[in-house]
Amino acid sequence: MNPLKNRIAACCVFFSFFFTLSSFGQDADTLKLRENALNIFLDCDWDCDMTYIRQNMTMVNYMRDQKDADVYIMVVSQRTGSGGDEYQLRFEGQGKFDGQSGEIKYTNPGTNTNDENRIAMVKHLQAGLLPYISQTPLFDKMTIQFDDSAKAEEVKPEEVEDKWNNWLYSINVGGWMSGQASFRQFNGWSSVNARRVTETWKLSFSLSGNTNRQVFVNGDSEDVYTREGYGFYSYVIRAINDHWSVGVNQDLFTSTFSNLELANDFGPALEYNLFPYQESAVKQMRFIYRPYHRYHIYEDTTIYNKKKEHLFGHRFEIAYETQAKWGSVDAAISTNQYFHDPSLYNVELDAGINIRIVKGLNVRLSGNVALIRDQVALKKFGASDEEVLLQQRELATNYSYWGNFGINYTFGSIYNNVVFPRFGGGL
Repeated sequence: MNPLKNRIAACCVFFSFFFTLSSFGQDADTLKLRENALNIFLDCDWDCDMTYIRQNMTMVNYMRDQKDADVYIMVVSQRTGSGGDEYQLRFEGQGKFDGQSGEIKYTNPGTNTNDENRIAMVKHLQAGLLPYISQTPLFDKMTIQFDDSAKAEEVKPEEVEDKWNNWLYSINVGGWMSGQASFRQFNGWSSVNARRVTETWKLSFSLSGNTNRQVFVNGDSEDVYTREGYGFYSYVIRAINDHWSVGVNQDLFTSTFSNLELANDFGPALEYNLFPYQESAVKQMRFIYRPYHRYHIYEDTTIYNKKKEHLFGHRFEIAYETQAKWGSVDAAISTNQYFHDPSLYNVELDAGINIRIVKGLNVRLSGNVALIRDQVALKKFGASDEEVLLQQRELATNYSYWGNFGINYTFGSIYNNVVFPRFGGGL
């Protein structure tokens, strides 16, 4: 017999043995337990450690498709003023639990570790599922405990006072480098941020800087190209009611890429949300109008023969976001225009969608397209060949775009609660 055929036959026997062996792992008791267990679909892409959840919530079956679930769970989150996250867990019964729904909200402090966050997630998922599990045979196998080790009288008033008065500060520094005999480069960035968020006010102040340095070695000489940007950015926002907010911003920055030796941008803003802000984690439709004044000092003379100038204009934006059982959508269209010359404007559209088409089939699409007519800071004599190739300068253009897409289709067993972390899941 051909040696190659012998090897193929041996491999088939080997894998058949392991396939047969694995099929005996699911005994009758395990299958019976799965039949009685609650089937759930957890819609939580980014905020959930699914391996940890599966290992610590073994009393339910995890469905690949929401149509097979007894309970559909959607998890949405919003950033809090302390740098943490507010989570909203929505439970919706299906099939025999149709019409039974619930909701749990909780907050993870920004100082939590990842382990503390995932422990809290499991705890609140279990609490939300309890009304459904209580209607299944598995409820007889559950015990409910209360930890009373922390006495209420031990918590003193001064221990819950906020000595920082809701202010949150952060310092960030980073960079990377690479090189070889004829080339080396360095990228670095840093920022200092201060933010205060209450039910009525949101204040944010930040200093930031970034630099990109590229060195090309040619014999005894070196060609150095540097791109830098530094800035101070601030805004103050006040809530008026469930739909209206007002704000003002002040930005002061420099950018060698955009030919800006100094730029000052100041203006008020008004926002209206079609839905109450309490529902913002699930759906938003915001209308924003912002008039502004900009003062520019340019590094080099612009295509309009300016070394510095005052610019007045306005910006209008419509933004929509929603999350539902079928997927999610976010879209925004904005336009910017200068008053002194209405032909100087831009229009930009951002959109993204994630849809569950049919059982196991998901489609993801996102993109951006911009019509650009307001490049007032371009250098009069353009960019050198080196600056073009190294992307050191902003270039004249009438438009820009980007897009991405993805399709995922999954089929097979709808029951698979097993977690197998060895070798990271594969070789």
